[in-house]
Amino acid sequence: MKRKLLLGVFTAGAIAGGLLSTKAFAQVEGELSPEEETRLVQEFNKMLAEGVNPGEIWYEVGKEAIKKYHLDKCDLGLGPGVFKGAAAQLPRYFADAGKVMDLETRVGWCLQKYAGMTQDQVLKFVRQCWGKSGNCMSEYDGIIMYLTMESNGHKINVNLKDPHVKKMFEIGKQAYYTRLGPWDFNCATCHAGKKEVRIRATRLWSADRPGEAGQAVSIFPKYLVRWGMPMSMHYRYAECIRQMRWPEFIPHSDLGVALSTYLYGLANGTEIKAPGIGR
Repeated sequence: MKRKLLLGVFTAGAIAGGLLSTKAFAQVEGELSPEEETRLVQEFNKMLAEGVNPGEIWYEVGKEAIKKYHLDKCDLGLGPGVFKGAAAQLPRYFADAGKVMDLETRVGWCLQKYAGMTQDQVLKFVRQCWGKSGNCMSEYDGIIMYLTMESNGHKINVNLKDPHVKKMFEIGKQAYYTRLGPWDFNCATCHAGKKEVRIRATRLWSADRPGEAGQAVSIFPKYLVRWGMPMSMHYRYAECIRQMRWPEFIPHSDLGVALSTYLYGLANGTEIKAPGIGR
């Protein structure tokens, strides 16, 4: 009951008065010291222990957006409008689209089919809050949050026995370890190997340490303290690729699906616990 009451207060405050109306959502300006980041994460962890995660606000936004954009007709693999546990089984092959899709790509496909959006309109919808922070509430982020949280408690179960999915898994693995750009970086530069790597106060997870890929992806969308809003997995890919100086990442691209298939395939058996929280 306490959780519902607090979430209701936060939701009402956020929608009616803007996120900046509460101390918890105060916009973070400029660079933070590692000590300040750690303090903020600890502050939010305390809220989590009390049963509140600010990212859950987007669940309510997404619930309304599902109806607004007619996504109750969207089939995530378990039937139109059947969302409980569906995200845990993605990526998967969809015969109606003739391709493997992850959650975000499937939502984009459904927005075109049921909301009448063009591909360009979908991409604009996806990027609405990219590069912003603090007081930006995206319906797209809400949709992804809602659909993911409907799988909370379910274990990730990507069907790697499906040849379409297995092929995409292998493409994703190849992309993960491919070096590109002026710095000759790849995903594995930060997220592979047995040796522990840190950036400021953050310990980086590794695809080579058992269970860590699952711990990383099972909490997306992830609420970021420094931004005051959640980050979807495709936004995460875009940021990593930007930092590596690769060519610009296009959300809902085959590269995104391949990376999702590889990472969520590695994460099979991990329970979904969204939203996570981080600096």
